[in-house]
Amino acid sequence: MTTFRTLLTASALTFVAISAAQADPAGAYKLAIGATASCPITLAADGTAAFSGDCAYGGNVSRWQAKANGVELKTASGETVAILSGKDGSYAGKRFADGRALKLDADAAAVASSH
Repeated sequence: MTTFRTLLTASALTFVAISAAQADPAGAYKLAIGATASCPITLAADGTAAFSGDCAYGGNVSRWQAKANGVELKTASGETVAILSGKDGSYAGKRFADGRALKLDADAAAVASSH
């Protein structure tokens, strides 16, 4: 019984450590689709995504959700546009509709102005 209790405690601590290690992806980014220029996008803590200025190719991304290893971009109705894997504050993946590459990079200018 002691072994089971120890295993259960270790599992719970590991889960808490992994959850705490994942950074909250909310913030200001630049979204690039394929080889096009990037558009400023803000991922708000409430799960909404908003483009700054005119971003014609930003299309239908209006929501987001944090995932275990990245970010899921969604339409207003909740359909998944892409799941992006995270690495060092950037996220990359492919749009499901047409396979075009997507990349979210932290917007350094927005981060600097918020400090």
